[in-house]
Amino acid sequence: MRPENCAIRTVRRNGLNLSSVLMLFVLTLVLASFLAAAAARAEEPLFARMETGKGNILLVFYPDLAPHHVGNFVHLSRTGFYDGSKFHRIVPGFVIQGGDPNSKDADPRNDGLGGPTMTDVLTEDELLLVQKVNDMLEQKGYAGLDGPANLKAEFTTEVKHVRGTLSMARSQAVDSAGSQFFVCVAATPQLDGKYTIFGQVVLGIEVADTIVGAQKNTAAGRDAPREPVAIDKLTIIEGVAGLTDLEKTAWEEMPDDLKTGK
Repeated sequence: MRPENCAIRTVRRNGLNLSSVLMLFVLTLVLASFLAAAAARAEEPLFARMETGKGNILLVFYPDLAPHHVGNFVHLSRTGFYDGSKFHRIVPGFVIQGGDPNSKDADPRNDGLGGPTMTDVLTEDELLLVQKVNDMLEQKGYAGLDGPANLKAEFTTEVKHVRGTLSMARSQAVDSAGSQFFVCVAATPQLDGKYTIFGQVVLGIEVADTIVGAQKNTAAGRDAPREPVAIDKLTIIEGVAGLTDLEKTAWEEMPDDLKTGK
């Protein structure tokens, strides 16, 4: 008896017929195709288009190296957290820094001191869970889980701070990153292993050069720009298909190690 006939007889003993077997086979193929497509989408590069008055900057993320920093930045971007914020720190030959919600107001003296709270970084369902925990803590006389949302560092030795690196700012405490980020306009090896790298400029590094070369407002701080450049809109793009032709060309010409951080 041929093997395929043996298989059919076994199925029949379990109460199934040939059409059922074929249906299961088709469903298996469909499921496998769906999972393969989902996996392919997961492997697609993740970008952010940062629109400013000086031009656009396209960034690619490194989720394998810094998954939590990438997730935090993507979530905040999608909620509009960064829209309207300004680059509040410019250091020629070093970095441009932005992402502080305080930079949206008219007082430059509080720039660099702000960041996200739990309300900013959690979904509605997650906030409901936090509220339940807060209620329980309050009943026991403890303070709630409110206040700033700080990320744990995700340092790596696989990539270095080079021109165009996207990295996360923090205070002296290692696990204190929130929303403030910086883009290196030059190689800064002194930052390697001390700040979390989570992406790289694909296109628009000359925009960063323009921002960093602006006049400064020393009355507001040593590195404060006289006329801060705002992030008008920050858009997350999943996959190459969402890029413009110019962005696609820049992506294709980008060195492989800078595309993935590996």
